[in-house]
Amino acid sequence: MLIITADLAESLYFMEKIRLQARDGASAEIVTHGAHVCSWIPANGQEQLFLSKKSEFGEGVAIRGGVPIVFPQFSNLGSLPKHGFARTANWQLIRTGQIEQGAAQAVFELKHSAASLAIWPHAFRAELIVTVAEQSLQLDFSVENLGETTLQFQSALHTYFQVDNINATRIHGLQGLSYRDTVTNIDGCTQIEEVLTIAAETDRIYTDLVADVEIEQPHQLVQIRQSGFTDAVVWNPWVEKTAQISDLEADAYQRMICVEAASIVKPIVLAPDQIWTGMQLMSVRAK
Repeated sequence: MLIITADLAESLYFMEKIRLQARDGASAEIVTHGAHVCSWIPANGQEQLFLSKKSEFGEGVAIRGGVPIVFPQFSNLGSLPKHGFARTANWQLIRTGQIEQGAAQAVFELKHSAASLAIWPHAFRAELIVTVAEQSLQLDFSVENLGETTLQFQSALHTYFQVDNINATRIHGLQGLSYRDTVTNIDGCTQIEEVLTIAAETDRIYTDLVADVEIEQPHQLVQIRQSGFTDAVVWNPWVEKTAQISDLEADAYQRMICVEAASIVKPIVLAPDQIWTGMQLMSVRAK
């Protein structure tokens, strides 16, 4: 069953919210503002995405939590607004429906506009495909160069995962990888430990990801598989940084971890008419 709702909370009055529900009961909610995935609940499961209760839902404002789309710039690594403009743009819903085996899917599109061309002079078409079924959520993000010159960009699916207790959360799949420590501004670090635990502010860009990443909690494992994206970001603001972020609750760092599929260190380069696609597939299983 697929449900599209327009009876939004007052804070979402200018957005359209799309609720996908697969035949097995798995669901996801997306708003056209940023093509932002705000909720993912697997079949017979619980919410997997963190969404701040203090998030500001306003036109031109980024939503804190869920899955923001970072494009065409990561963070402040350039002259554009932080994380680019895709996460605050109004996307168009192209189609929704059920696909094979009862999965539910929605497709969103963003094209260049006068506003985007004024700050980033490239003609493009971006697409996000959201697919939910059983125990998985798949996000396929693509960019097509519609211009006559080469363009390059950075991108990420800035996924906020909800955890019960960050102190009991373990991250697997990063051992041996090089990373940039954004907290200390040190490049060329290496993940020595087999398991990453979070006990302080953490902001790392891992490069050349070769294996799936897993977020382990006492009751479940979330497996994160990506393609197209070459990097992975792990972020938790911890106590002091959380206090500096106005749209995060004071204890939010205890209940969230960001594991992002990204291409940052080596920007993606597209010749005219070329298309690039990046994918993040998240699957959950009980322990």
